[in-house]
Amino acid sequence: MLRAYFVTILAVSFCTYGCAEAINEPNELSATPAVFNTYGLPTVEFSVPDMMCLDGCGVAVKEILVKQPGVKDVLVDFEGKTAIVAVDEKTFDSDKALAALVDKQFLNSSLKNASSAKPQAADAAAVR
Repeated sequence: MLRAYFVTILAVSFCTYGCAEAINEPNELSATPAVFNTYGLPTVEFSVPDMMCLDGCGVAVKEILVKQPGVKDVLVDFEGKTAIVAVDEKTFDSDKALAALVDKQFLNSSLKNASSAKPQAADAAAVR
């Protein structure tokens, strides 16, 4: 009888200790906020409605835009179907970046917004 009592006390102690440890541990699944454009460079926002999946299309959009001259940082918002690009406005050409997206089958992409970044091309019409 005494043995059963000690086994019960021991089992309760392990459960209590285990639960206390789980409560104090940081949540490993918490999201880390993305750091974007830490230098406050001009940004250009593209609408990319053809993104169908985060792991494939979202990554592809980022890779396409990162390769463009003058691109300093890229933030893809998959749910919003947009990509925001921090740029060196002296070397970035939004028309060429848009053409690169269209060339990779993001056919409905468009320039959504530009903050102090002008396209270098003489004709600033959107590429479709």
